[in-house]
Amino acid sequence: MRNTVEQLRRLVREAVTSRRHRVARRFTNEIGNSIRVVVEETRDTGTNATTGKASSFDAVKLVVIGPTSTSENTLTLREARVLLDLLQRVLEPEDRA
Repeated sequence: MRNTVEQLRRLVREAVTSRRHRVARRFTNEIGNSIRVVVEETRDTGTNATTGKASSFDAVKLVVIGPTSTSENTLTLREARVLLDLLQRVLEPEDRA
């Protein structure tokens, strides 16, 4: 699992910190399935839940494609940075094992 964790961490870090337009990796997960992860810088729009004001913002799009499912999320840059921080905190103890 360590290799998978490191690959995901590297993808998110590359997209958020180095501001690369698009990074992608294909790997085999712990149960033997081929997985493709794509992280790309993009622009998105959203509405403030309190004020109702619409705005455009820089974002990170995360796509995980497996043999039976696809997951896609678009995050603001701040959300992506928080996700990266939390992933590092949760996965760090496992990397030491």
